[in-house]
Amino acid sequence: MKNTKSVFLVIGLGRFGQALCRTLAEHGKQIIAVDRSRQSVEEMADVVDLSVQADATDADALAKAGARTADIAIVAIGGNIEASILSTTILKDLEVPFVIARAENTVHARVLARVGANRVVFPEKDMGERLALLLVHPWLSHFVQVPGSLFYVGEIRPIQEMAGKTLAELNFRVKYNAIVLSINRDGERFIPKADTVIQPSDMIFIAGRREDLEKWMHE
Repeated sequence: MKNTKSVFLVIGLGRFGQALCRTLAEHGKQIIAVDRSRQSVEEMADVVDLSVQADATDADALAKAGARTADIAIVAIGGNIEASILSTTILKDLEVPFVIARAENTVHARVLARVGANRVVFPEKDMGERLALLLVHPWLSHFVQVPGSLFYVGEIRPIQEMAGKTLAELNFRVKYNAIVLSINRDGERFIPKADTVIQPSDMIFIAGRREDLEKWMHE
């Protein structure tokens, strides 16, 4: 029986792959890391649960590395487009439930999608867009985008016009087209009611679309 804890398989231990492994490890995730380079595998040995030197284009090698136990696989191979496509194909053949693949360009992305990648990412492009958005909208540094949706969630101080008023008085959902999920007041978090008065020192945890939030959000 598969471990009830999600297993992540990271293929390709360049800067992108290693960053993925370290962040997942910091969050207590179970990780199998695979790369052809012995040096890269050794660098990750103390970070992940299992670090394997193997050819990601070899189905038997991936199976022996434990690919079939993975819930999510990330093909983080950079530069070698053929290897990333073959690896993605093999992972789908091994029935890994969800495969995320790194693309170098739009043609590469289309091919990855056709061979079964559930999601395709452009790390450099995505990071560039994220940085640009942060420069234009500094408040976004307090928010994260909900995967697969247009919604952002984050915790902020209430803007001046909110302080001293209840959610009902503000007609918050209609006026701001956003939802208050919770309030952190003096270190204690609670779910607010319609008659909850927002205090200037509160931290409000909200969800909304970026285009709606940016209409009234500011630093």
